Amino acid sequence: MFGLTHKLNDSLLYITHDMVENLLANAETSLTNIPKENAAEIAKQILTIAYYKQELQKFEDDIGEQRKLSFQFSIEELYYMYGQFDSFTGIEFHKFSDAAKKYGRNIGGVFVYGKSERKNLESLIKSSSIPRTNGLIKIDVSSNYNLTPELVREIITVGFNSADIHKILASNIPMTNSYSQVGKKEIPNTININFDPKETDPCKLALYIIDMRLNNSETLIENDWNKYCGYTIYYSPELKQIEFLKSKIYNEDGLQKKEVRFYELVAKNTNSDINEDELNELSGLLKNRSLERFDVLKIELRQTNINSIEQFKIKHQGIYYEIHKTALGFDEEVLSIGKFPIPIYWNFKSYLHIYLRHCEELQPDGQFKAKTPFAYTQKDIRRILKIAVNKLIDKIQSRLSKGSDFRTYDEKSLYFNGNYYSLRIESNGRVDSFYPYE
Repeated sequence: MFGLTHKLNDSLLYITHDMVENLLANAETSLTNIPKENAAEIAKQILTIAYYKQELQKFEDDIGEQRKLSFQFSIEELYYMYGQFDSFTGIEFHKFSDAAKKYGRNIGGVFVYGKSERKNLESLIKSSSIPRTNGLIKIDVSSNYNLTPELVREIITVGFNSADIHKILASNIPMTNSYSQVGKKEIPNTININFDPKETDPCKLALYIIDMRLNNSETLIENDWNKYCGYTIYYSPELKQIEFLKSKIYNEDGLQKKEVRFYELVAKNTNSDINEDELNELSGLLKNRSLERFDVLKIELRQTNINSIEQFKIKHQGIYYEIHKTALGFDEEVLSIGKFPIPIYWNFKSYLHIYLRHCEELQPDGQFKAKTPFAYTQKDIRRILKIAVNKLIDKIQSRLSKGSDFRTYDEKSLYFNGNYYSLRIESNGRVDSFYPYE
């Protein structure tokens, strides 16, 4: 353009072209403002416009020819320099590329790779001779770029050619390849807050959280209602006369539901406002809860040829007592965050299925040890599950709304912090299985 030589790797490659486009736009606007009787000025302006257009076209043709012969970024280089670190990357496309026409000149996000694709790229970047391939690149684009939902889906599922990229903007701080990391991991961006719960009433806190969810028009699962009604009866007994709550508190025979009574007694015990008869009643309910949940444990163990709880207790004493403790205190819990028609939750059966198979600290010997363990400590697995559910929540709701269960596995498995995960959720919203997919 204007006799200057331009190369693809020029950092300011398109600045002159952008400036001339602005000059052209101004010239075209000026032309419309020139009086018709001023023929000489009109002719001069027309020549100026033609000159600008000619220079712009020459530049575009030149860059087009250069791009046919070479490109700046291959899929291998992008993975080696940026993709393997799962960090935010800014991208500037070549001005006349298909990607720029569709998504705009600039986007940013995190590169996305399928399981086999990442495995293949890991092998390539460690080889002695790395190829340079112009291939499709997918990205989980940031919402800051205001793409339509359709374009967001397309760019993460189909992608764009790596040769369409002109420049990359990325942080130069040290980064880690979580995919190749061995041993236990920490959940990234975790902020630990010191909190002393001694002066806090956990029942009141739970009631406050459920109230907020109701005010947000969220759907509660049955256990949420049991807890809400049980705690409400203790703190605000007058509310149990509300007609709507009566069906939640009482059975058809008019007797209070044992599940609601359980939480009422928990609130009494927490506040040291429980008499001896009520304490015995609470102990009985806890015993029944434990027995019911150990029946679930028996079924889970039988599936892997462990037929005796007593033998399991003798051989795996530490695991047995951890499960016994959890059986008493475990509450069904909604994992999805926000207002959805079908809340996604897990129960004690979900817990056993996940932890006995895939929590390293709780894996019994035998077939359980053959399962792939999480790369996280026992306390972090629930958080990983919640992260997975909420990353996939729109797809989950789409499947469940049709009466189908939701599954993600193999190449469709979820990637997070260096690991791929398989997840199955039943059509009613209950988490059935969740594990690292290696």
